[in-house]
Amino acid sequence: MAAKQKKRTSPLTIVVILLLLTLVGVQLLRMQDKIEAAENEQSGLEEQLAAQRQENASLEAALDKADDPEYLQDLARDQLGYVTPGEKDFYDVSN
Repeated sequence: MAAKQKKRTSPLTIVVILLLLTLVGVQLLRMQDKIEAAENEQSGLEEQLAAQRQENASLEAALDKADDPEYLQDLARDQLGYVTPGEKDFYDVSN
């Protein structure tokens, strides 16, 4: 029976393996940073989307009321300062 001999791993092989493991680790850290940046960007975009949806809902509500004479009259009073005939408009000058 022949005795089995263990093959020794050369130091160059160990250095190459350690170098490859280090490179893989660095790449993993870079990917983790990219993932975190993408997640932050996604949360910011989700906030913008929620704000845009809320604005769209308020604009749709305003469009639904656009044919309502009372709503139009209230807009004219609040934004343009209009009054109906015979009405008196008082301004507070104490400020």
